[in-house]
This record gives sequence, structure tokens and C-alpha cells, in this order.
Amino acid sequence: MSQFQSSTYMPLHLPNWLGRLFKKAKRSPESATGVYEAKFEAARARAVLWGLNPPRFEPLPMRFASAEAIESTRRLRDYGLGRLREDVIAAERYGVTAMVRGMLEAQLRVRIAFTLGYVYQDGRRLCHTPVEGLEQMLRTGIAPGARVSLHAWLTLPSHEIVDPTFWAVFPALCNTAEREARGLFMHPDQMLERTYHPQWVGEGFARRIGVLKEYEGW
Repeated sequence: MSQFQSSTYMPLHLPNWLGRLFKKAKRSPESATGVYEAKFEAARARAVLWGLNPPRFEPLPMRFASAEAIESTRRLRDYGLGRLREDVIAAERYGVTAMVRGMLEAQLRVRIAFTLGYVYQDGRRLCHTPVEGLEQMLRTGIAPGARVSLHAWLTLPSHEIVDPTFWAVFPALCNTAEREARGLFMHPDQMLERTYHPQWVGEGFARRIGVLKEYEGW
């Protein structure tokens, strides 16, 4: 069972249960600190170039992931996802992530970016499709029912990440606390074993290829 690991720096606002999951580790070249912001901006520019109209994004020099915010976000996820089976959450991760975004925007009162890309953990690229392959999907579309290897998560103006579905998509690769919380709320610079790599920003890509569906009653 893979767990997150940490450097010697631990922000004081992290809850105790999260801090205990961390220990020293050596970063791989693909998980260097400080690259998330650059990849996010490149993904947003790509979405603009392809006419996908990503929403406005205004970075803020602050952190939202206080112990109180993490707990309230967990309650929101429990409320929104509590009736859904794990396999449904994994299969409908794009719609689930969009639903959680709406709830969090109302709670935090900021714009939150729907983000698509891949995850790197345990030496593997998870849900990875090269950008060239994704661009081909935009040109030609995808076959009905085709499986798209692409992950979805949320990016706050602080560049903190909220991922409400990784625990369901890759249950063997997340720790017990993440499963119990039904998601992750953390800044990329605090992660060492897992990193997020944006390829598109906004719902435009998922809507155009037809994998983002609207669901009532969540």
C-alpha cells in the first residue's frame, strides 16, 4: 500500500492525521517541486489554443487547506458521494469531479479549475495519454463507449489540488486516510510520491469528446 511521504517542512495548518502519513523521501525527476504551476499554465494555454474556452483563473498567494477546510470539504464529499458505489465513482470520475467543483466553489467562494491530465506515482504514469493522442481525439472524436486514459481533478487559485476520485480509480495506490476522506486536498509541493501533471484546463475537452455527462440527484 503506497503512502505519501514528506520533506522536513510541514505546514502548521495540516491536520495531525495527514502529517503522520509523511516521511523523508527522494524525489524523482518527474516529481520536482514547483513545476505544477508551469504545467498548469501550459495546459490552460493549450486549451485556449484549441478553442476550448477555459474559465478565467486568478492565482492567489494563500493556502485554503486548513484543518477546518479539509474537514468541511470531507463532509461535502460525503454528502455528495455517499450514495454512490466506488465503481460508479471510478467510472464517472469526470462528472463526479465537476459536481464536487460546484459544491466547493459555493463553499470556498472562489473559482476552481476543472483540470485534466495524468498522475505519476510509484514510478508509473497513471491515466496517461500523450498530448498528441489527446489532440487527435479533438480532431476525430472517440468511438462510443471508448475508454479514455485521462484523470480529472480540481485546482484552486492557490494551486492546491482537490482530487475526489483517485481513491476509487486506484484503490490500491492510495492510503487508508485518503480512502476514508474520499479524496485528497493538498498543495503539490507537499507531495513526494504522487504528482499531478495537467494537460487541459476547463471542461471543454471532456465535453467535446463526450466523456463529461450531467447527472441529477448527486
